[in-house]
Amino acid sequence: MKPASREVKAAAEELNCASASDRSIVVSDQFLSILVAQLSGDDVEVSSNAAEVITICCRRLGSPMSNRSIQAICTAWQEVRGNISIDRSRNSTISVRCASAIVDIAVLEDANMEIAISSKAMNQLLSMVTDASDPLLAMSSLDLVEQLAVSMPMHGNRARWLFSAPLLNPLLQMAGGGCPDEDPDPILGGSALRLLSALCRLGQRDSTLFGLGGSELLTGFYNALQKFDGSGELERLAFIDAVSSFASASPDALELVLNDPIVREGWLSLSVAQPKLKSVVMKSVANVLDPPAEIDASGDLTITSNIPTNAMALKLFSSVGLVNDRDATELILSLAKSTIEVLRFGAYSLLEAVARRGTGSQMLLSHGGFFEFLIHMEGETVKEGKEAKFKIIEAVMKSEARGLLADNIVTKLEKILDQGPFYIQTEKLDVMTE
Repeated sequence: MKPASREVKAAAEELNCASASDRSIVVSDQFLSILVAQLSGDDVEVSSNAAEVITICCRRLGSPMSNRSIQAICTAWQEVRGNISIDRSRNSTISVRCASAIVDIAVLEDANMEIAISSKAMNQLLSMVTDASDPLLAMSSLDLVEQLAVSMPMHGNRARWLFSAPLLNPLLQMAGGGCPDEDPDPILGGSALRLLSALCRLGQRDSTLFGLGGSELLTGFYNALQKFDGSGELERLAFIDAVSSFASASPDALELVLNDPIVREGWLSLSVAQPKLKSVVMKSVANVLDPPAEIDASGDLTITSNIPTNAMALKLFSSVGLVNDRDATELILSLAKSTIEVLRFGAYSLLEAVARRGTGSQMLLSHGGFFEFLIHMEGETVKEGKEAKFKIIEAVMKSEARGLLADNIVTKLEKILDQGPFYIQTEKLDVMTE
């Protein structure tokens, strides 16, 4: 079975690379049934190959193939779920395989998600998420929902399903944000919080999604943050991601975080963090200050709908210093001069985000030592670091602060821009002759 499975997968991969105009390939109902049946097989590799072949065919042949595939998988899935002769563990394994195959198809295009919803496949996935009798099945299902939330570009039907009450309410309950006296689920709480973080990032890109039930999302998410135990390093990473995602969702959310001493310190404290964790903190702040552009369903770059005002941006940056009992610029500048690469890179990303704003550039340049740090390009020896530091200069020169800078400062910075990030100053040697 394995050799045949591998040959079919190889043929499908060739199909995927064929000319886009070639639609001569036809997948028969019989062949599709064989592939779907293999999702229930004992061999993991054969099952995985079958799922991949189905996805490739759907990607290559479009909605008609996707419709047939989703319907066939749903039928097989329902038969397994209703078959009491299959033991529970086996039933869960096959259910996850079927759900995973449908998710892979659903993220390809908006029409596929519509088919997945109308065929009740998403209802079956939701029932797995809320299956209190099988936490491992629920955790695997949450991972699949997260795949729906993070696969880009995002499509309308998928976004609306992700922000629907039947999904949001159990997620908030798992994360501890359903009721004030409700604790996070000890097994599923972390996964649910991570998924809610992904949904907040979607809302940051498109604020209209919060109108689909997102007000409950933000309120519940904030409640969950207050209960989350971020004492371990892995838990702290999850907490940082969650808080920064929440803070990015709306101006009110950012205000809530900055006015909450416990949540604020849990996010911004650098006192006991390892270098990589400190870098994660700085980059998370940078992403809130200067959210990265995303690719929409049409392939176009889109700017997030929620960018902090200058006042809120400076309040956030100042809070980094407040939490760590030090001036924010002085603190981040010291980390930008560290001998540890990961610390420098994190500091560079935050300095660039601040410098993109005119008020931010002015604040940085008013700090003694920042300009000298900026023009001393030889101080950075790593390619990635040189490029990152160069971006800070670009940000300053493209900001509104440029017109307020002294001529000699502009001249020096323009010279560095002309030279590029990898320019090396060479010294002229005097040739001695007798």
